[in-house]
Amino acid sequence: MEFRDAVAARRSAYSLDDGIGAVGASEGSVIDALRKVIPLVPSAFNMRSVRTVVLFGDDHRRLWREVGGILRARMEGRDFSATEAKMASFSSAAGTILFYEDTASVADTAAANPRYAGNFPVWSEQGIAMAQYAAWVALCDMGLGANLQHYNPLIDDMVARTFGIPDGWRLVSQMVFGRIVEGPGPKERTPGDEAVLAGHATEGPE
Repeated sequence: MEFRDAVAARRSAYSLDDGIGAVGASEGSVIDALRKVIPLVPSAFNMRSVRTVVLFGDDHRRLWREVGGILRARMEGRDFSATEAKMASFSSAAGTILFYEDTASVADTAAANPRYAGNFPVWSEQGIAMAQYAAWVALCDMGLGANLQHYNPLIDDMVARTFGIPDGWRLVSQMVFGRIVEGPGPKERTPGDEAVLAGHATEGPE
């Protein structure tokens, strides 16, 4: 797929299943694609704070079963049916990418560059956002769909304990991916000539 086509194909797809082999993908090919793409994402001062953990199969399903349990307990006495259906839709997909920030990398880079120390947490978030986008486009290039979730920090301790996440990694997001069963509908976009302007000075020379 051409890059612009992959960018155009990237949408939030929620109707997913685990039949990624039908589009020529596999657990190994997903891991390989992410290992090639994510290290290429730029980071301020080469901070390299992005970390990811990819869950497939039983681990992926356990994640969303455990998340559902946490949410059910929080919603005790309220209608849980919509949330239960959402957890089921995530579980039916092929896997989940957990995006993390390595807080030690942020702290070390800030300590080495004290003049900009207050900026590094923000710059790290920007780097993680770029990694999420790069991963999402890479999945689209493989013919897969994805959606991005943010159940952190509610689920942080459970995820760290269940999947042996290293100390100092801060959970940022969860990207669910799989084969697209039903694609998303039309979506309104900001026209290009509104989103991108050619800048010109409005004052004369000094």
